[in-house]
Amino acid sequence: MLASLKELSGCTIKATDGDLGQAKDVYFDDRSLTIRFLVVDTHPWLPLSQKVLISPISLLEFSADAYAMTVSLSKDMIKSCPKVEEHETVSREFEKIYYDYFGYGYYWTGEGAWGEYAYPTALFRGNILPFESIEIDDTETDNVADDNLETANHLRSANELAHYSINAVNGKKGYIYDFIWDIYNWSLKYLVIDTRDWLPGGKHVLVSPEQFEAFNWGSRTVNCNMSLQQIKACPEYRSDKLNDSKYLKQVKQKLQGI
Repeated sequence: MLASLKELSGCTIKATDGDLGQAKDVYFDDRSLTIRFLVVDTHPWLPLSQKVLISPISLLEFSADAYAMTVSLSKDMIKSCPKVEEHETVSREFEKIYYDYFGYGYYWTGEGAWGEYAYPTALFRGNILPFESIEIDDTETDNVADDNLETANHLRSANELAHYSINAVNGKKGYIYDFIWDIYNWSLKYLVIDTRDWLPGGKHVLVSPEQFEAFNWGSRTVNCNMSLQQIKACPEYRSDKLNDSKYLKQVKQKLQGI
């Protein structure tokens, strides 16, 4: 199943014992282009200045029609789980503490986006630890920091990237309108590009993430190895047909021909 960022944002997150709140953003790995956390607004039942993060590992069910996602966590587990302050980034050290708390296997120990597995829920081991009982060995923490220094802050806010300008090979045109995610493995399937600021009667088009080379955080741009004419020729985005097999086949064929 495919889902857009706009669909995920505002989606109700349901715990095993009631609603947690609504998703307001996702954090994705800018190397594997895979969602690592949903950021959840838990007000009013848990008014905090900290970020409440939910990993896709806990997903039980996603309903696009109901704008709801059910997870295998209770409200008490979320209330007691490790969190980061609103202004802080999510580091690898925090991820390790978070994963240890919920008893998850580490995705970064294997070569794939989810380690040795094709999808995140396979990492669930079911050994929940009280947050207070998690002991961090200083040597182990140092090793984590040293071994993964280049990946320590590779989690990005998708909301932050929305409206980044596109640097095509022959000019800066268009901007990111939305992201399309594959809920099976939470990978980025397509970017939706808005062409209306340079193409009369322009449209939203789907572009493969393989066409993008780098996100430029300072200039709020993203480099694309396609020309303006190639972007113009990309298939039009139809949100109402996002999970229509015939439409998706046409999208794939058209992108392969560009």
